[in-house]
Amino acid sequence: MKEKHKITKYQSGNTKTETYKDGDTSVTKHYYDAKDAYTKEIISLKDDITEIKHFTVKGVLAKLDHFVDGKRDGQEIKYMIAKANSSVKSSKMYADGKLHGECITYNQSDTIIKHEVFALGKLVLKYIHIDNDNIKNVEIIDKDSVENLPKIEYDKLQSYI
Repeated sequence: MKEKHKITKYQSGNTKTETYKDGDTSVTKHYYDAKDAYTKEIISLKDDITEIKHFTVKGVLAKLDHFVDGKRDGQEIKYMIAKANSSVKSSKMYADGKLHGECITYNQSDTIIKHEVFALGKLVLKYIHIDNDNIKNVEIIDKDSVENLPKIEYDKLQSYI
């Protein structure tokens, strides 16, 4: 059940903010309707996690972010706008505001073109792909930071060495 709280329009007329409660979740929507700011941002707060969805003016999801205590935490996903079918352009993992985990970039054909792994903000690994399922080579960029990798990434690295 949505319970409306507040709707505010700014003097420029280009932005509207709407705030309401949807169950236990507090939602704030920012609508931008100008040439230079044509995205709509939806912010949901639940259990100290902030989820931010960025949409184009046509309502296509462009980006999804997660924050905890104002710092990026969790997965950030960017979508290919031209395809408008939820094809992922890139996916990055964060912990406490720093890149921590896999960062993968895809081309228009949904093929991986860049696959890196970070530990506490430092680039540690680069994977070379034959295709999306097969890794040809692993390049260790920062040997000193390998032990700081997330466990799943550390275990994955061990299987390729």
